[in-house]
Amino acid sequence: MPNRIIYILLFSFAFISCNLTSPEEYYSKAFKYEERGNYEKAIDMLDEAIKKKNQFRAALLNRGYYKTEIGDIHGAIDDYSDLLQFDSNNTAALYNIANNYSVLKEHNNAILYYSKAINTEGAIKKWTVSNGGLVMINPTKYFDGSDKDLYYYVPKYEILYERGIEYLNSDLYDNAISDFKKSLDANYEKKNCYFLLGKAYIGKKDSLNACSNFIMSAKLGDKEAREMLKKHCL
Repeated sequence: MPNRIIYILLFSFAFISCNLTSPEEYYSKAFKYEERGNYEKAIDMLDEAIKKKNQFRAALLNRGYYKTEIGDIHGAIDDYSDLLQFDSNNTAALYNIANNYSVLKEHNNAILYYSKAINTEGAIKKWTVSNGGLVMINPTKYFDGSDKDLYYYVPKYEILYERGIEYLNSDLYDNAISDFKKSLDANYEKKNCYFLLGKAYIGKKDSLNACSNFIMSAKLGDKEAREMLKKHCL
């Protein structure tokens, strides 16, 4: 169940410079390097973009994403934090900080930032694009050249799911159960939610509810849930 890191694809920024390379041109070059898997060079391009435009939201978010990809977790957190300096309720930045703290196994910090993300307007209840896995916001179908807040929205049920995992890892079972149930209500990651609910109930020594959730997960094809049924329920 990998963490989800968001980054922005904006193909069509209006070029505002006549003779010099604009921040938006550097941004576009970074995306081309990213397509080739050359994250270091992509970061170099975004460095130049941000030097020229220090409040370039998409560039900061994407540079953080690239840094995570190369293992520079603290550098990624720094980029998202810089974005929050001028856009304090940016849901994607808060969410990505939480994801990076999760990678570092700093569960309390991860929970803190997931909770901050949940309380923003950009934590939306409905999201037709997200289907699990690594999250990527792709606004190209409706992009008109502007940097819109909606590009930084994150499905609320997805944030709840990730926070639930951190609660589970912190032995805060009741909180984990609450978050997983809310994710289930949105039909998100159903197989995994049932499995994780089972684990949370095991932590509470509630074998009845644990087994019922492992059964639901196993019915959806989770092999690990079947093993948990053999271990705890037979």
